[in-house]
Amino acid sequence: MYVCNCNGYRDSEIESCARRGVRSVDEAYASLGGPPCCGRCIPMAQEMIDAVHRRAAAGGGAPLGALLKQES
Repeated sequence: MYVCNCNGYRDSEIESCARRGVRSVDEAYASLGGPPCCGRCIPMAQEMIDAVHRRAAAGGGAPLGALLKQES
């Protein structure tokens, strides 16, 4: 799924950045090649990054989708 329509960044790319240790949207987007444009994607992208780190801290058991649904 596309997270950032302006830059064409997908959820898998954001998650991959987080698994490499990135903790912020700015860091993730810089590693992908460009900053956020309109900014509508920032909350979702940051939540995805945070969820990857929560999952890693919890031992990696829960899939990302389950963590995001629990928070809603």
